[in-house]
Amino acid sequence: MIKLKYLILAVIITAIFSGQTEAKEIKPLFGMYKIVSNEVDDYLNQSWTEVYMDDEAAKVYPKLSTALNEYSKEKHNKAIERQRKYHKESVGMSEQSGQIRQFYDHDKVIVCRADSVVLSLLETPADYMGGVHGMYGYFGVNFDTATGKRLTISDVCTNAEELLKAIMTRLHEDSPVAPFENAEKHIMERIAKDDINFVIEPNGVSFHFNPYEIGSYAEGIYTATLFFSEYPKLFKAKYQQIPSTYCQTLPLYHSNIVSFGKGMRNFIDVTLSDDGNYEIVSGGGNAKDETGLQSIQPPTLMHMSNGKNYLFVDGFIDNKGRFLHVYEISDNKLALVHVLPYTFKNIGKRKYETWWIPTDPNNIKFDSNEPIGANGIKSHFGGVDNDG
Repeated sequence: MIKLKYLILAVIITAIFSGQTEAKEIKPLFGMYKIVSNEVDDYLNQSWTEVYMDDEAAKVYPKLSTALNEYSKEKHNKAIERQRKYHKESVGMSEQSGQIRQFYDHDKVIVCRADSVVLSLLETPADYMGGVHGMYGYFGVNFDTATGKRLTISDVCTNAEELLKAIMTRLHEDSPVAPFENAEKHIMERIAKDDINFVIEPNGVSFHFNPYEIGSYAEGIYTATLFFSEYPKLFKAKYQQIPSTYCQTLPLYHSNIVSFGKGMRNFIDVTLSDDGNYEIVSGGGNAKDETGLQSIQPPTLMHMSNGKNYLFVDGFIDNKGRFLHVYEISDNKLALVHVLPYTFKNIGKRKYETWWIPTDPNNIKFDSNEPIGANGIKSHFGGVDNDG
């Protein structure tokens, strides 16, 4: 009976999935930046991220710029609402217990893909409101670059029933001992409502399932990454073309499934070790930082037209400033090739914490620790050479 129910539901929801869309040549986006607001006192440690396009980029992609402005305004308003609510609750709990209980509410955003077809953002919120443990998750927000429309999976996928099968197959292959007792039912319902949680990446689509969705809190986030090369008929051709060069920012503390340009599956996992430095584990090897780089930002994978890949890690060294560590990375290599006195943070900003978002390896905005040239300007444009 349950299988029959699934079959009927699959037939119904497949009807909302339209056919293939003609593919067009695409280019990386440019002119993107984010503002991080920080509000901290004894009762609440809060930060949230808003994403924007500069004036030049907005002229080229006006509808996307408008959509991002609306998205960021919405995030700002919701953050203020949470600020009032959480602060009041923390004060009340602290007064009742006689001990200050600081809540935290952090809402970060990274860019998984940014080109003239799609802009895909991954929100990584984490909060603690006085309970047994905090809560966290991954939430995808995908925009059509030309129209600014927020995309759902029916805009991207061609067959709902095959999508369910592919996701379940990937989950079982990646986590063979996980029970996934209610996973199929949950995923089918999310597909039926056209609100399944996903991000579009340069080489495929990743579906994120947060704690308690298809597993316990202790099991954490499950991710099923389906490559276009594995399922060429499952996703519309429009999304399967990628620029010859692209940037893909990767969340920390997560085994990110990537491809180094051959359609082969690999992974990159960047974590902070107990001594405060970071560690990288990938199919190409392991690396542990010993330079004292702290305040690590989510790393950016940069794919070059010559097939090479570089991982940029942005961080801070005490009494020296911010630096970029550049690794050459491939299926069989992970090697630190440069330590650069640059950062994607806009050092000159004072009122708001502002970061340039790398989206095109050939057109990157960055700041230097010291002014470059006679004009004394710290912000510059540049590109990644063949050697990183």
